[in-house]
Amino acid sequence: MAAVYNPASAKEITVDNSGPGADFKSIQEAVNNSSSGDLILVYPGFYNECVDIWNNVSILSVSENPEDTTVRAFKLSANNITLSGFSVQEYLNLQGPRNDNWEDLIIYDKIENCTVKNNILESGIGADNCDNSTIEKNTILKSGIYISGSGRDSTFTVSDNLIVSGNISVDHGPYGCLLLNNTLLEGGIGLIYSDCRILGNYISNDPESGISLSEASSYIENNTIVNCSVGIHLIWLAGMNKIYNNTLIHNDKGISIWGSGGNSILNNTISKNNIGILVDGWAMDQAGDNSILNNTISNNNIGISLEGDSSGNVVANNRVELNTQCGVYINQIKDNLGEKYVGKESYYGINRFYNNIFNNTVNFFNDTGNYTGDVAKEDYSPGGNSVSLNTSKTSDTNIICGPYIGGNYWAKPDGTGFSQTCNDWNKDGIGDSIYTVSAYDIDYLPLVSIPGDQQPVFPVAEFSTNASNGYLPLSVLFTDLSQNATSRAWDFENDGIIDSTNKTPVHVYPVSGTYTVNLTVSNENGTFSKLYPVVVSDGPQYTFMEAQITKNKSNQVKPAIYGDRIIFLDDCNVWGYYTIYVYDLSTSTEAQIPTNISYYNSEIWPAIYGDRVVWNEYRDTKGGAEGSNIHVYNLSTSKETRITNSGKAFDPDIYGDRIVWTDYRNGNGDIYMYNFSTGRETRITTNESDQDDPAIYDDKIVWRDRKKIVWYDRHRGYSTWYKDDIYMYNLSTSTETQITTSGSASNPKIHGDRLVYLNGSHIYMYNLSTSKETRITITNESKSNPSIYGDRIVWADWYNRNWDIYMYNISTNTETQITTNKSDQIHPAIYGDRIIWVDSRNGYRVNELFQGNQDIYMCTVSVMDPSLKPPVADFFANVTSGNAPLKALFTDNRKAAKSQNCGANGN
Repeated sequence: MAAVYNPASAKEITVDNSGPGADFKSIQEAVNNSSSGDLILVYPGFYNECVDIWNNVSILSVSENPEDTTVRAFKLSANNITLSGFSVQEYLNLQGPRNDNWEDLIIYDKIENCTVKNNILESGIGADNCDNSTIEKNTILKSGIYISGSGRDSTFTVSDNLIVSGNISVDHGPYGCLLLNNTLLEGGIGLIYSDCRILGNYISNDPESGISLSEASSYIENNTIVNCSVGIHLIWLAGMNKIYNNTLIHNDKGISIWGSGGNSILNNTISKNNIGILVDGWAMDQAGDNSILNNTISNNNIGISLEGDSSGNVVANNRVELNTQCGVYINQIKDNLGEKYVGKESYYGINRFYNNIFNNTVNFFNDTGNYTGDVAKEDYSPGGNSVSLNTSKTSDTNIICGPYIGGNYWAKPDGTGFSQTCNDWNKDGIGDSIYTVSAYDIDYLPLVSIPGDQQPVFPVAEFSTNASNGYLPLSVLFTDLSQNATSRAWDFENDGIIDSTNKTPVHVYPVSGTYTVNLTVSNENGTFSKLYPVVVSDGPQYTFMEAQITKNKSNQVKPAIYGDRIIFLDDCNVWGYYTIYVYDLSTSTEAQIPTNISYYNSEIWPAIYGDRVVWNEYRDTKGGAEGSNIHVYNLSTSKETRITNSGKAFDPDIYGDRIVWTDYRNGNGDIYMYNFSTGRETRITTNESDQDDPAIYDDKIVWRDRKKIVWYDRHRGYSTWYKDDIYMYNLSTSTETQITTSGSASNPKIHGDRLVYLNGSHIYMYNLSTSKETRITITNESKSNPSIYGDRIVWADWYNRNWDIYMYNISTNTETQITTNKSDQIHPAIYGDRIIWVDSRNGYRVNELFQGNQDIYMCTVSVMDPSLKPPVADFFANVTSGNAPLKALFTDNRKAAKSQNCGANGN
């Protein structure tokens, strides 16, 4: 079990300016009277104060709702500060004390390890010389985030913020900045002299640039940029950037590269812009050596435009289709000013186009003779930077699955393109004649289509994962879905080392980071790969508090939990005969439900919701057991009611005013429901197969459908097997839905829009909102009794060769072992942060005979946010040894308290 370090010196301080009982009425007073590592909790209200946090403390709002806890201003000027849950009216500044050792410059001491999250920041936030810190999950209105002045070795994370009418600006550092999953409405991201990772952001309606870089080299991936002047703008000397897998729609220019070189533009979707990709430059600020590869550039006015002194660029493997004016526009010069200033050209002059699909009414328009730029005519040569429309003929699969790489595929939407009509008598996928594209340009190796019955069959690499991100250690199940492949090779870190050749391998990532998974598949016609990112993060730390609920020497089994109440069966009165008991966690008291003793049966399993406990029982009357019926007991009124009279009712479950169960009154198992509000019984299923093991949540009922299959084999005769699948019935829409089709699913449980079940030796989850099934467990050992509440799934697992309880967090994709005792722990149930189970660790012997003695145990799960780091004690002693009596001077090395005022802008 994980442990949490909590120094004895740390304390909790409360602030409330409108009620009695708190330690202080002012937040600043609480800070001034705090010590390093203290937690300051602020009750709702308006605090008209400018708070200078000069100590290493955490300041949180009690409600965690920033709308009801407002503070005029904060200034964070020390290390290890966490600020969460406030509405802040003025500019929030992360800035250390001013360093007066600099005479001519205003320099501030570095601070680090600060976290600002879950706030409403009405005037924005800035971080000046602040390292290894986080700004996350804030709402920022009519302002933005400004970060500056950190060193090359520092990191900074800006994630999951909503910014309205504002920007994220990073100026001169930090170089390890991560801008992740932010939403910017009427704003953009700007970098100056800073290297960052810009991942998964949504940016819209910026009148200038969605993402702009100047003298920066960054990784820009999976962003969506809509309705901006320029989607991604490399303004000046922005080199070696990787722009990958972004979506750029409805911008004036999707990607604009001006005066920058060595950039990679890969796998982007660029659609419905005026110009999809623009490359432009002049004099010493040429735009060259850029790679434009594997992009889909469609439905723009112009697909790709090379203008000015843009040279040495490679355009390959792209789909340039259905662009209105033209697919490619060329308006280039050779700018002789560059030679005057530097003595030679910066980039090799040829722009190379090959292995692209062009499918536009006008595919290629070279306007070389009509350059109208600002350079004087004597300083440029129109058309000086030439264009090549093919590479050498090379044996490899081309973009239309032909056997050779050469030129480009020239098509038109009406089917009259050169590549659509050219002959290919030798069937090599290269046209029998050259294609004169313009007065300046010829494709000597144009690609043509090969008839379908003559095309080689190439492998297609494809795979799925059960998780693409999560907390470490992250176990990921990969499933190969490739087609036409005769071999496969997995490289889980893309480091060139083959890790597995299995179809469904499992890989554990033990260290945080962003990994690239590479699946390579082959057949006799070629080799193809698929790359996919997996992000592994340092996760929150779980703490588990285990408690033994029952302690008497009898067997307590079949537990269920709701709120503070745990119910279970106990054979303490007569061995083999069980009575229902309820344990109240709020009072630590146990009580027997006053009902008749029930005859033992393995199918008796009680359920609880609110004040109602429901079960099926064989009531012992006059020495014989009558049929099984459903009973309910109200804990508030101490009243028991029998719900059924069929004598064939089993498997009850309860939610709200509804009870569901399996009833065999019709000769097969059917699902029935009883509504307390109406007093009405309803038959849910009428199918002739058996329906059993129902569960209910809100208006949804799930169950196992068991269809009997009789098979005749002339050697073995008749045999019988069962096809088990999960079904659901929606009471609001009166519709039934089949969830699984595997024929081996059982034990369904439901909470919210998620249901879990066993399928073979694995736990699966089905999301009703997305209709997506996910395999939760990795190992192939037996599993049993899954249960779900919120984002957590629990089950019993045979992985350690005894039954243990495991937990899976859906939101973090992490699996955690809850129990480690070598005896068996079975039948888990979960409610909130509490997990209960049946535990066999307390078995004992009487006269050498082992006595089972099963008990109910409970574990309470709590999570420590990794940003809330414990304080570290630090002191100095002038002497550490000597003769008694020894006099020593101790000095606290923690930063001394220093009060600073913050002005209207937080400076």
